[in-house]
Amino acid sequence: MWNDILEQAGRLREEEQPFVLATVVAYMSPQSAKPGSKAIIRSDGSITGWVGGGCVQPIVLREAKKALHTGKPKLLSISPESAHEDWKGVESFRMTCEGGGSLEIYLEPVLPKPELVIVGRSPVAQIVSELARLLDFKICLADPEANKEEFPDVGLVLTDLSIVRNRINEGSYVVVATMGTGDEEGLQAVVGTTPRYLGLVASEKKARSLFKYLREKGATDEQLARIKCPAGLELGSETLPEIALSVMAEITQVRRAKSESAGKKSADLPVMRSVTPVAASGASSLEATDPICGMTVDTQNARYTSVFQAQTFYFCCLRCKETFERSHV
Repeated sequence: MWNDILEQAGRLREEEQPFVLATVVAYMSPQSAKPGSKAIIRSDGSITGWVGGGCVQPIVLREAKKALHTGKPKLLSISPESAHEDWKGVESFRMTCEGGGSLEIYLEPVLPKPELVIVGRSPVAQIVSELARLLDFKICLADPEANKEEFPDVGLVLTDLSIVRNRINEGSYVVVATMGTGDEEGLQAVVGTTPRYLGLVASEKKARSLFKYLREKGATDEQLARIKCPAGLELGSETLPEIALSVMAEITQVRRAKSESAGKKSADLPVMRSVTPVAASGASSLEATDPICGMTVDTQNARYTSVFQAQTFYFCCLRCKETFERSHV
């Protein structure tokens, strides 16, 4: 079964589908999942495999979703008692299920490589492609005269600039490095797109001239404001390799800033969740606390609910729901 999980993980990687590989690394009876037990959690919340049920699975699903967002692995410690309080990279949760036991589960997000679209075949473009390969980017080069032999680190070469914008999405990184050869055509191919990063390798004087041309062609000030020029961090760069280094340094800064901002709410320090029985309306919160066992429940996918005094209560299992309704409904 575990070979099937790994084969499926291999297929998802080939298809560039994001997922989390969850692996049980330690347990305490009477948990049914044992060390080596694995599961794949996809971005839609579907799960294949087994790393625990009851109150364990909702925790794993919720934390896997966070790991996909931040791109950072983590170790979950699910136990009736506190654990790893002074460890980094560990998040602790109280085991609230009546079955008891403890589990430690490693969550490893597997994400597609981010794509860098380089427009132009200048020497800076060549060096940027080399650095991008080392930094684990998927690279697309766009230039009417480009060829794969000239850019061995590039996965895809586009000679038709009219289709470049079809490659660009909110997760893309784009650098226009035409540097005097086809500047206008290169910028026209990407202006108006909204990638995560859009930079132009040019002097401010050259950029003003190019932006004037683009305005005459219908580009708006808002669209032009998205273009970072000159591209790259201010490193005092003089040589072509230094310029390429500054560009990739800035792209890396933007790439990692996304990961850091996504992880702000779940700090790297271990967190022990203490729960207080409360109810939450599904219209106003994505999470609620089971008023019987104290477990956190995803309100969007909750199977067990009960309405009492115009409030909706959410439960992790049928037993908790029935216990609540015997005394309240």
